[in-house]
Amino acid sequence: MRRLAPLLLAVALCGCSRSYYRNAADRETYAAIAEHVVAPADEVGRIHLDPPPASRLHDPVDPDHPPKPPDDPSAALFMDCPDGRRGARGWERDGVADAIEYNGWEACLGLDDKGKLKLDADRAYDLALLHSREYQSALEDVYLAALALTLNRFEFDVHWLFTQGVNYTHFGSSSVPTETNTLEVPTRLGFTKAFTAGGQLVVDLANSFVWEFTSHSYHVNSNLLVSLAQPLLRNGGRKVRLEALTQQERNVLYAVRDFARFRKQFWANTTTLPSGYLSLLLQVQELRNLRANRVSQEQNLRLLEEQFRIRGAVSVVQVDQAFTAYQNARLLILQAQDSLENSLDDYKVRLGLPPRLPVELDDTPLRQFQLVAPELEKLRDEADTFQKDRFAEIDVVPPLPALRANYGQLRDFLRRTPSLVTPIEGELERWGGRLEKSAGDAEQRERARKTYAQFREELPQLRKDLAALDAQLAADVAGLGAAKPREAWVTLVGRTRRYLLLVDQAVSTQTQLRISLIELPPVYWTEEQGVPFAKENRLDLENSRARVTDAWRKVAVAANQLRSDLTLTASANLATLADAKVPFDFSSQASRYQVGIQFDGPLNRLAERNAYRASQITYQRERRNFMLLSDRIEQEVRRDVRALELERVRFEIVRQQLLSAARQVEASRLNLLDQKQAANTNATRDVLDALNNLLQARNALVGSYISYEQQRVRLLLDLEVLQLDDRGHPSHERRTEAADDAARPESLPAPQGS
Repeated sequence: MRRLAPLLLAVALCGCSRSYYRNAADRETYAAIAEHVVAPADEVGRIHLDPPPASRLHDPVDPDHPPKPPDDPSAALFMDCPDGRRGARGWERDGVADAIEYNGWEACLGLDDKGKLKLDADRAYDLALLHSREYQSALEDVYLAALALTLNRFEFDVHWLFTQGVNYTHFGSSSVPTETNTLEVPTRLGFTKAFTAGGQLVVDLANSFVWEFTSHSYHVNSNLLVSLAQPLLRNGGRKVRLEALTQQERNVLYAVRDFARFRKQFWANTTTLPSGYLSLLLQVQELRNLRANRVSQEQNLRLLEEQFRIRGAVSVVQVDQAFTAYQNARLLILQAQDSLENSLDDYKVRLGLPPRLPVELDDTPLRQFQLVAPELEKLRDEADTFQKDRFAEIDVVPPLPALRANYGQLRDFLRRTPSLVTPIEGELERWGGRLEKSAGDAEQRERARKTYAQFREELPQLRKDLAALDAQLAADVAGLGAAKPREAWVTLVGRTRRYLLLVDQAVSTQTQLRISLIELPPVYWTEEQGVPFAKENRLDLENSRARVTDAWRKVAVAANQLRSDLTLTASANLATLADAKVPFDFSSQASRYQVGIQFDGPLNRLAERNAYRASQITYQRERRNFMLLSDRIEQEVRRDVRALELERVRFEIVRQQLLSAARQVEASRLNLLDQKQAANTNATRDVLDALNNLLQARNALVGSYISYEQQRVRLLLDLEVLQLDDRGHPSHERRTEAADDAARPESLPAPQGS
């Protein structure tokens, strides 16, 4: 007991510790948040405010006694001497921090051996959940709403009161008979209790011990006051008394729903929607297309330079045209690189990461836009270089041993080619299988079937042409001993040109097949199905509907303030006699009991009248807000469905444009390789135009695909179909390609266009 007394005295004097109050607030607030997750759609995932140690936002110091952060030197002057006065001291009692930001979080990023952070959409989203300042602030908003609720709930708990005092009083002097010296120890203990019907109970026990040192006497004054007040008209009843608690309970539900919807939007913004990961991949693919265009422009330039230098088959104007196009292609790459770096910096800041952090993007979703196999591209580049080297030998034809080696290299190219044609045949069969199930325009289907039939004939013929060319090369090599070097060289150049035409045919065929194999994800929702589903499930519309009821309820509460005041009161005051020596020796002579009723007529209710009329207007506004949001949701769904259908049509048109551009490039290259047509200035212009059209069509195709995917996810958001798990990822699968399928009601028909 001796050890416990000092502790009780310390608690009485100082109260509980900071950590006690913080932990108590967390316990009540987290429980309140969990209580308001009343439906699976309201799931909010992590509700604890403290970021984990792997987060950049983590603060490893004691939250109740944080060290002083580094201050701005100029601002510190006004903290030390506000208005020239000596400021408070002891700010550094808990230490001084070296920096505001915690520096150990980067070790948890898992950088590769080159110090780069590898990102895909899911990894980026996981990092955003850890480091995003926007997400943390949104989570704190939910916490603050629930924290305010704990105060409203506490209003109806028992509120205890305890005070203790010691007062010494001296009056007069020793020369005066009326001198008094008293020591008084007053104590108050009591509580108040608010009732849901509007009543208020007050219990207050006052006790005072008084010692008189002059007369060596003492007495005790004890007083127990119990009072109850119950309004009967104004401010009476549960409608009025519970309004603040009711509103705050509902506000927490609104905050939970808003955060649940924010999580979905946050996932979509981070991974798919404009300025998200998918938009970065679009810029990556556009940069690749520009680099491929630069390679094509350079190949075209080198070919024209060789033709100009060796055979004079082209004019200097044609070479200048090709050179200008090549330089422009280089400039476009530099601009695209700069734009991509800026977008990456913006994206890293949105994730909560510093812009200086090097990242490497996973481009797996872009693989379907790799229109030519890397092995086939490499073979074509090697063969193109081989042809340039042969053109350079026009003035000094190499001897037969060197020519024999060159023939061997060309035959090596030829032997590698059939194995690269095999995947093209497999892609042709895959496309043929899809043609039977394809939907869309009848004319497009017919064109696709004709193209398929054409490729079915061309690919076997390509293998025959490759075999025939190999046989011709074998005969050429066998006759090298009797042939003259220049004749053998001319034959080799012709065979090389023929081989390049066959490789270009393979590249063109694979490009067209891969373009045709790209498919848009299906969408199952129609306007007729989506609008009623969205109006039934949208969380923001549920909140708006509830706020209409809030405004309606407040009309009744405001009307209550127009009534008269009629309050029933009752009190009991138990007291001791003035000269009592024993505490709590209550005497009926000193005690008083009272029952009464108080009435105040509604003679002055102008402010209340205005508040009542304003509440009616607020109610009508909330009704209009609900109707407006309902109309906007309908508008959003209708717009999304139309935009998806438009994007689907646009994608098919762009696909055809890309197919046409690929054929145009192939045809223009053939014309440029033809000695009779190469001198025509239009031949060069045709190649440059074809390459430019191919670049634009490639960018348009990937842009249309990504725009469609973004619009599809936007539709899922506008329908409130997208659901997230505890980790914050779509609950149906890691990515959302089938999220709408899994969430689609069984009664819905098959997807449009499938």
